[in-house]
Amino acid sequence: MKILRLIDRYVDSFEKRIFIFIIFITMYWLWQNIWQLLLFYKVNFITDYESLFNLQAHLSNYESSVLIRIIYYVISNPSLNMAGLVSCIKLIDIMGIVGLLILAQKYRIIMILNVFKYIWCTLWIVKGMNSASVYLVINCLKWLSIGGLILVGIVILQWLFGLVRIILEHDRFVHNL
Repeated sequence: MKILRLIDRYVDSFEKRIFIFIIFITMYWLWQNIWQLLLFYKVNFITDYESLFNLQAHLSNYESSVLIRIIYYVISNPSLNMAGLVSCIKLIDIMGIVGLLILAQKYRIIMILNVFKYIWCTLWIVKGMNSASVYLVINCLKWLSIGGLILVGIVILQWLFGLVRIILEHDRFVHNL
């Protein structure tokens, strides 16, 4: 009961609730991008047929990220359907997306970079799925990982910078929403 009263005392105003919401959204998307960075780093080291299928076998370890769950579904299912793609998205992902849309004014640059990242990934995954040989698939994955590493690295830096800015400028940031 003391913990609940302590929480209630800390979260007693609209500004404090918004601050916690912003921190939650920032941490969620930072978590998503860290998993994506790890995957793109692993993809960068694919050199042959064996390492490609070894990565696919371990791809389920990276399912903390919604992007990776969708990629895993696309790669492992020969027949794609919308219900399967939608099943990759969990409730927390929807809350994260809605939260990001609510804060779109503050995170415009990050949203634009994420759109480029998703377009980049989609382009190279589609190109890789239509490749005639494993060598061409590996080449597509190299380009996917290089662009993904760069874009995810920039997005992570933006999220970290934003998190520090939110914490340091708490009152002004919340009131400017």
